[in-house]
Amino acid sequence: MFATLILTVGLTLAQPIVIDGDTLRDGGERYRVENIDAPERGARAQCEAERALAEAATTYVSRWVASASHVEAALSGRRDRYGRVVARIVIDGADLGERMMALGLARPWRGRKADFCAR
Repeated sequence: MFATLILTVGLTLAQPIVIDGDTLRDGGERYRVENIDAPERGARAQCEAERALAEAATTYVSRWVASASHVEAALSGRRDRYGRVVARIVIDGADLGERMMALGLARPWRGRKADFCAR
């Protein structure tokens, strides 16, 4: 059995600003959290439940980032269709995407937008 070593380039974000549950900005660069799909905010939301969950997700990430001592982007080497750098975001040693999914504020990214309005 062979072990696979995957090297990622980690970049410390100097002054991260939370845009929504899966997007941060630092300086002139925007970062898309690689492993999750977060609900959409505002007019992009498909229903009121998605909009409310998006606000909860954004608030949670904003508070966590504001209190963090270290925010890092483990770069994937890709950009999404909106030009954002796709990266795993690690806050004080914890994976942002994993925490968001554990709290029910996001779903795993499966290559397309999840339906946050399905009952």
